Amino acid sequence: MIRIAISSQARLLNILRGVVKFCAQEAGVSHSDADYLALAIDEAAANIIRHTYCSRHDTRLALEVHSLPDRLEFILEDWGPKVREELIRPRPLDELRPGGLGTFFIYSFMDKCSYDQDFKEGNRLKLVKFLTRKGACDNEGSSAKSG
Repeated sequence: MIRIAISSQARLLNILRGVVKFCAQEAGVSHSDADYLALAIDEAAANIIRHTYCSRHDTRLALEVHSLPDRLEFILEDWGPKVREELIRPRPLDELRPGGLGTFFIYSFMDKCSYDQDFKEGNRLKLVKFLTRKGACDNEGSSAKSG
């Protein structure tokens, strides 16, 4: 497990992207898929900074990466007000305008996304990417559950 905490400055998100890429490649994920995972984490962290912290730079967020035999788990924590998960939706793709695609990317590149409702100090977002191994059955050894 790797855990890293940074202050809520957008210029530091490259550190999170680097950690995600490294962990993904160590787990056998291709370079291009590692880039997609890094983009998803970057978007989630940017949303925390922009929406939860209202672009304040004097707060912090943390990323944990768990490399398991069948999946990678990314856990983002913040200490802002509780997010109303039911309000988080990607914008329709037929709306032609810049921005607003972060949630779409997160949902596209990750296999599971959920908030830990028991985390009382703020928000804990868990993002899961299942790994496919050459020569392994897709369901072999998988014990992942929703949430």
